[in-house]
Amino acid sequence: MVSLDVVFYPRSVALIGASKDVGFYIDPISASKLREKFFLINPRAGEVSGLKCYPSILDVPEPVDYAIFAVPARVVPEALEECGRKGVRVVHIYSSGFSETGLEEGRLLEEEVLKIARKYGIRIIGPNCMGVYCPESGLFFSHDLPSESGPVAFISQSGGQAVNFVFEGLWRGFRFSKVVSYGNALDVDFVELVDYLAGDPKTSIIGAYVEGLRKTGGLLETLRNASEKKPLVILKGGQTEDGARAAASHTGVLAGSAKIWEGLIKQVGAVSVETFEDMADFIMGFLYAFPPKGRGVSIVTTSGGSAVVHSDLCVKEGLRVPRFSEETQAELRKIIPVAGSSIRNPLDAWMAFQSGILPEALNIVSRDTNIHSLIVEVQPGGFKVYTARDPSVVEKFTSILGETCKKIMSEQGKPTMIVVTKSIYPEFEAKIRSKFQSMNLPVYQSIYEAAKALSKLYMYQQSREPQE
Repeated sequence: MVSLDVVFYPRSVALIGASKDVGFYIDPISASKLREKFFLINPRAGEVSGLKCYPSILDVPEPVDYAIFAVPARVVPEALEECGRKGVRVVHIYSSGFSETGLEEGRLLEEEVLKIARKYGIRIIGPNCMGVYCPESGLFFSHDLPSESGPVAFISQSGGQAVNFVFEGLWRGFRFSKVVSYGNALDVDFVELVDYLAGDPKTSIIGAYVEGLRKTGGLLETLRNASEKKPLVILKGGQTEDGARAAASHTGVLAGSAKIWEGLIKQVGAVSVETFEDMADFIMGFLYAFPPKGRGVSIVTTSGGSAVVHSDLCVKEGLRVPRFSEETQAELRKIIPVAGSSIRNPLDAWMAFQSGILPEALNIVSRDTNIHSLIVEVQPGGFKVYTARDPSVVEKFTSILGETCKKIMSEQGKPTMIVVTKSIYPEFEAKIRSKFQSMNLPVYQSIYEAAKALSKLYMYQQSREPQE
């Protein structure tokens, strides 16, 4: 059987059915390191996007490892036969119109395709999917995807969410080693992909969106093995009756019992999330922080009302917002005025933000033995007034705060999450977030999101501790 290495690292690629309609493949791949080994196939066009087209893949003068099919479903068997004769090793079928239609003809067409593929030993990604994004090798499936690689892998039955999740990562400051949209999973499936990525040295954490399975052989062992090697974060789609029906019409697979999946994920030590945003937030926390040693969190903010509301939310997520020790409160009182502040936890410390003593206050809080993690809320709107007097205030503030947070994590061993709230001044919001991200810090948009990530990180670590 062909190794999945060639799925991610082909030496040459052909796009069968090349047209401007699939420019989201043509433009980025033709600009990548594969550009000299990227061949367009269209018998009715001499060129597309300024690139030469060949009438058939058999006319390409060089060997081809990997072919993308962007042709009508009915044409796929014939094109696959030609790929077999050419010696193509992997075919990604972007085309839809197979079993996901719910029609018998679609199911039979898939059977024919699989029979041809097995005849020639060709591996299939799809059909009905976006395929593979591997920036290291030059494979792309959309415009505007980062060309830089990172440590995150993501596999998805949904093509749209495969694209969207890359942007979720981009917005949070992390990059990807490999992303696979595998659609109907006619051949290469969820289990095989997880197994491959578990052993991939370029991947340190795996995210997965799965709607259902065609094959379940080896599922338990594969998930357990992967979870033992690196964090495996799973979002299971189709957990309700309506969701399961949508999954069947989306990728032509059965969703399976929600309770079975919930038990399976827990049994193998994987992390379960309910949204793509939660998955991205957990991954960011894992990459740029680490699991806390306990549930006690300190919230540092400039709003008393925000502190009260988010204390409740933290507790609902399984964390605690314990009162600071008397010693900590006494230390804080030395530097923070009584008026306009609260020093019990949450720390309502507008004066600390305003006067520049926030780093000192955070260091005091971080030494409290009741506190195992910190969430620091930054409200960009507060900088509007100060930048008129000192345009460099944002750069100065973020640099000092960022270094303080990194020091707390390295010296105190307490994960510190930064929250940059939504603002009517998007330029300040973006600048502040970007600066913290450039320092490899976890940056969230709300205290609630940061709390959920901390809770997931804590529970993940607890699941790995030996049980007495």
